Amino acid sequence: MSIALISEYLDTYQGRDKFLRTLSYMAKFATLATSSNETEKKLKIVSSQMSGCRVILRLLDDIPMIHYAMTYGWGKEEPDWLIRWAELIQITVDTIFCPIEHIFWAGEHKLIKINVEAWDNASTWFWIISLHLSLIKSLQKLKKFNNYETHLGETKCNTGIVLKTLSKQRWNELLTCIRLILDISYAINYLPSGIFWGGRLKTWHVGVLGTLSSFIGLYQSLRKQAEQKKYL
Repeated sequence: MSIALISEYLDTYQGRDKFLRTLSYMAKFATLATSSNETEKKLKIVSSQMSGCRVILRLLDDIPMIHYAMTYGWGKEEPDWLIRWAELIQITVDTIFCPIEHIFWAGEHKLIKINVEAWDNASTWFWIISLHLSLIKSLQKLKKFNNYETHLGETKCNTGIVLKTLSKQRWNELLTCIRLILDISYAINYLPSGIFWGGRLKTWHVGVLGTLSSFIGLYQSLRKQAEQKKYL
């Protein structure tokens, strides 16, 4: 990975968001190695500020989200019915999530009077539902790749190049599944106490899960960009 690639990636919204996400969870993970409450508090502040920056950037997500929904339509070009319906439901969930998070943000900063905890819980639920829908889509794609590879293996044609490409796509989808499972694992922790393992994880637990997920996401994004730009 060259510095030119990373620099170009950081010039994008997605790139900065992913790096901020990584730094936020790394700060949480670093609380495990602290020997004083003051240092732990400072790391939590760093993590909170990074996370808050991402929330502010998401205040501008509504228009791109609506545009994507309009572009996707009913997803008639997607041949797999499970992926299509999971995508349609996820678009609805994400479109609703955006204003809910905006309202929560405004309430948290005392710009409006609301039940902040209730709106926070609502945004967390929508986030978790969206993650599950993404996981459903990835698992279905992984299944299709496996079936296709099995079918190719039964043919007598020269399929070396196709199998190599398919193997790369399957590996990427497997990483996506792992990343989503990690995300779901710590996202549930933000639910109210008593719901699954809500509130039971320590700060560093969330940090290590989030850091692993973030590193996988960064690797996937940078690898994809490197291949497109032929940095590799």
